[in-house]
Amino acid sequence: MPAKRNKSIIISYKVLRRFIGILGMALPVVLVLGGFLQKGNGIQGSISSYYHTNMQDVFVGTLWAVGLFLISYHGYDFQDNLVTNLSGMFAIAVALFPTGSVPDTTQPLGVFQLSPEISGILHVLWAFIFFLLLAYNAYFLFTKTGTKQPGPKKLLRNTIYRACGIVILASLAGIVIYMLFLQGTTLSRWAPVLILETLALWAFGFSWLVKGETLFRD
Repeated sequence: MPAKRNKSIIISYKVLRRFIGILGMALPVVLVLGGFLQKGNGIQGSISSYYHTNMQDVFVGTLWAVGLFLISYHGYDFQDNLVTNLSGMFAIAVALFPTGSVPDTTQPLGVFQLSPEISGILHVLWAFIFFLLLAYNAYFLFTKTGTKQPGPKKLLRNTIYRACGIVILASLAGIVIYMLFLQGTTLSRWAPVLILETLALWAFGFSWLVKGETLFRD
């Protein structure tokens, strides 16, 4: 009986990891496709901007789902739990503090009815920390192993985890560079923030799918 119970727990954790991965990878795709259902939306400049479209409920609901999944996830040690719990809380915080709309208005935003300036600053801060935690989790925590000599599949997975962490960090760096130096240039026509956020979310989601043994299992 204990062995069967342990196997059930392991399976449930794998399913949870897969759900987190699927939600992370699906979010930008669903938002962009769903945005076209409402005339005049088109492609937004960032994923967060879909809060002000017909996809608001999907944006907020998915972030809450990812956040709650991350909070309910229990890792191998205290550090693992801390990082995933904080990631979940910051994912929910991103939903609670929306970014300002375009064109700008003075209408209060979010549950706390903050001014667009304050809400927007907090939104960017929480999102930045959220992605940093995702990168740290993929690069440093997913690569841990309980054996001194990991097998070839584990080594392959570790390479994938590190690559996903690097993609997330590179995407964040690209967003910062664009926001500081390249806004207002012809590059803005290509929605670079949306593209970089999508790459970061795909890397996040892919790392969790691999962790859930959907891909490259032993």
